[in-house]
Amino acid sequence: YAHALGADYIEQDIVLTKDNIPIIMHDPEIDTTTNVATLFPDRARENGRYYSVD
Repeated sequence: YAHALGADYIEQDIVLTKDNIPIIMHDPEIDTTTNVATLFPDRARENGRYYSVD
């Protein structure tokens, strides 16, 4: 889609998981885009968020 619009390049946000696997994701928090809170309700950080590095 970006190429069709004439973009010369795209910017990707890459974060590393706890086991050093690179994933493309805009935010380091994964609770807004996954079901991690449902699958692992006891693993949230003190601030209530879930992070890709965990």
